[in-house]
Amino acid sequence: MLKIDAVRQSFRSGFWLSQTEILKGVTFEVPKRSIFGFLGPNGAGKTTLIHLITGIKKPTGGRLTLDGIDCSEKEAKRKIGYLPERPYFYDHLTGEGLLAYFGRLTGMREGDIETRIPQVLASVGMTHARKLELKKYSKGMLQRIGIAQAMIHDPEFLVLDEPMSGLDPIGRKEIRELIIELAREGRTIFFSSHVIPDVEAVCDSVAMIRKGELVGCGKVSQFLDRETTPVEVAFSGVTSEAARALGKFSELREMSEGIRAILPSDAEVETTLRSLMDLHAKILWVNPVRPSLEDAFL
Repeated sequence: MLKIDAVRQSFRSGFWLSQTEILKGVTFEVPKRSIFGFLGPNGAGKTTLIHLITGIKKPTGGRLTLDGIDCSEKEAKRKIGYLPERPYFYDHLTGEGLLAYFGRLTGMREGDIETRIPQVLASVGMTHARKLELKKYSKGMLQRIGIAQAMIHDPEFLVLDEPMSGLDPIGRKEIRELIIELAREGRTIFFSSHVIPDVEAVCDSVAMIRKGELVGCGKVSQFLDRETTPVEVAFSGVTSEAARALGKFSELREMSEGIRAILPSDAEVETTLRSLMDLHAKILWVNPVRPSLEDAFL
């Protein structure tokens, strides 16, 4: 749905107004009806690229298109719903008042706004707070109403910049579930974050950026695929010296219950367990070490 082709962006900075390149020829595509993660550390250029996608700024090089339409065109902008990283809402407005305000900004007719507001509030679980002023909203409620304002004109493409920023564990879980539900409705979601587990939990595909350069792009499963899987083995009744003498563990650490160790390959599990039981060890647990996007990114 979104095509980013050799995009560059530079800004003038410093006393001499010298050019600083923020994005350096970034190229990737976002498939339709996917949850696409955009991952990178702070200062990598994520928000700069989002400003180009939403048409807030124009690139100094390359091209961005949404369904074949240049992202700077009004027709492309009508297809986009946007939640900034640090949204500011007038806190004297109620939830439905905020949605009416943004509905008018998008050019919707009053009748359509009135019909759409209860639908959007229900979809983000905020019907109960439609008459409540925003200054009485919790952080999680503000994130939900922020997603609601991005959806008010029923866009095909949602851009969410750090939607879980500042949320507690319950709030993060609620927003994750909401993003997944929005994808089920047929929307394409571009989800930017520097928190790797959040991206891994909800996204189908991911692009990784560092210092303005693309360092990886593809299905999440592609980054998690390994030829061998490390395995964590916990046991008691054996000294750490005896366990090390087996020569099978890449890591070994003592804990209150016994010893926790890492086998570099799952192929070694059976023989290692036999060796430990020959030493009269008690096996506490055996768990495969699941690969993560964090490992791939680092």
